[in-house]
Amino acid sequence: MSDITWHRPEYQGNEAQLVSLAGVATLAGVTRAAVSNWRRRHDFPKPVMTAGRTVWVVRAEALAWLASRPTHSAPDQAAVVAALEAREARQAAALAATRKKLRQLRQP
Repeated sequence: MSDITWHRPEYQGNEAQLVSLAGVATLAGVTRAAVSNWRRRHDFPKPVMTAGRTVWVVRAEALAWLASRPTHSAPDQAAVVAALEAREARQAAALAATRKKLRQLRQP
């Protein structure tokens, strides 16, 4: 990651505890734009790190915040896993296609 800024340096080295705002959107089952609105309009967890334009927060704080909202309960673990597995499959397919194209272009 480039241009990393730590807003809460106590989490540096504990990146596994963090989740991006896009990840929060996936956990909550909403769009990334909804999470941006929450950040502006509510007492959303404070950023821990920014990397370029990507903002990261503490996963546990985000889950607690979601659970405290009247319209959002704690996310269904199975649904979250399924969504993340689907995203992983799409990314794997895109990576395979990129590698195939690179092999074709590198051949004399």
